[in-house]
Amino acid sequence: MPKNRLLLLIYLLVFIDVTVGSATGPVRPQFVRSLSNPELWLAVGTALFQGVQLVSAPLLGSLSDRFGRKPLVILSSAGTLLANLLLLPVRAWAFFANRVSDGLTNGMYSLMRSSVTDLSPKEDLAKNSGYISTLVSLGGVFGPMVSGVALAFTRDPTRQVTLVVWTIIGLSALNVALSWFMTEPSNKQTNGDKPAPPDRAAVWQAVRDNLNVALLWQRLSDKEKAHKGVRFITILTILITLHQGYLTYFITYLELGPMKLSPQQTAYFFAYFGGLSALTNFLYFRFLVDRINRRTMLIISAFVGAGLHVMYANAGSNLWLLCGAVAVDTLTISLGSGILNGLFANLTGDDDRGELVGLNQALIGVASLLTTLIYGGLSTINLSLPFYWFAASLIALGIMSFRIKT
Repeated sequence: MPKNRLLLLIYLLVFIDVTVGSATGPVRPQFVRSLSNPELWLAVGTALFQGVQLVSAPLLGSLSDRFGRKPLVILSSAGTLLANLLLLPVRAWAFFANRVSDGLTNGMYSLMRSSVTDLSPKEDLAKNSGYISTLVSLGGVFGPMVSGVALAFTRDPTRQVTLVVWTIIGLSALNVALSWFMTEPSNKQTNGDKPAPPDRAAVWQAVRDNLNVALLWQRLSDKEKAHKGVRFITILTILITLHQGYLTYFITYLELGPMKLSPQQTAYFFAYFGGLSALTNFLYFRFLVDRINRRTMLIISAFVGAGLHVMYANAGSNLWLLCGAVAVDTLTISLGSGILNGLFANLTGDDDRGELVGLNQALIGVASLLTTLIYGGLSTINLSLPFYWFAASLIALGIMSFRIKT
């Protein structure tokens, strides 16, 4: 498959995968609404998903370096389909089972990052990596839009959730079918040599290693000599990940907080947020990424973002204030992940790109789990408190970003 067509297919796979993930957001509270402290149980579900990824992300990355990207992409998309089938009973146990199952095979994002880097010449690497962030934002639009359409067909909460689940099952099946058309993006996986079958003992040792955070960091540090700067960019990525917990927490805040939005209203809000974010990401990475100093952009975005989180915490029931703050958000800190992805991609090499991205994703998973546990605990005290934690993470990112070499 020509490189341009393969890139388009990769982008489509990412877009559908994110759409599927974000479509469930507005209805997730329905799975745990019968439990006491539903805000805590939503955080527990997110923590389960992220905790399981500590094992799966580096393992999938290493396996993709050995066996190729395509088999692992098929596995990841099939795993998402099976996980979504578990959501058909609208019960708390089904929600938690889905979170564990999806986390086991949710390596699509890291696999696609590696594939885009495989295909991109150095001069286009930052731009092409940034497009993935744009598609993540765009998927964040279509996911809630899908939910919003399904939710409009009935007023019964259980039937609403079931309609959303069947819709994402269909999209997940489409992604499985599309993944079969993918070809290997890297020449080293198309040379005709069949890899040796995996050693079971070695695989289980890799799983145990991936649970050891200190070892994950040591493995990344061992790559520092060949890829100078990967540790520092990973630290910045961890800091922005600590802040990004707010994207998940927003669902809890909007539906259980002072605004008391319905699932359909939440879907419309995320369509608005995601639409603006997709537009600003596209414009930035299409026209401005090589013209604006990335360090300056990160510093400004981080400190502006910290102020926005203080606004979120004090918005109360003022939806107009929240929407205004979100508009500024999409022009600043929402661009941060794409910028850091581009910086990280520039530091990777062909031989171990999948492993590096997998290690990066695993450490991001640690940060995601940590921030979920923190905001989950803070939310049981006061639903506004988590936003101050997210603001503190951005202040740390802004300070650290002064060290980026330009």
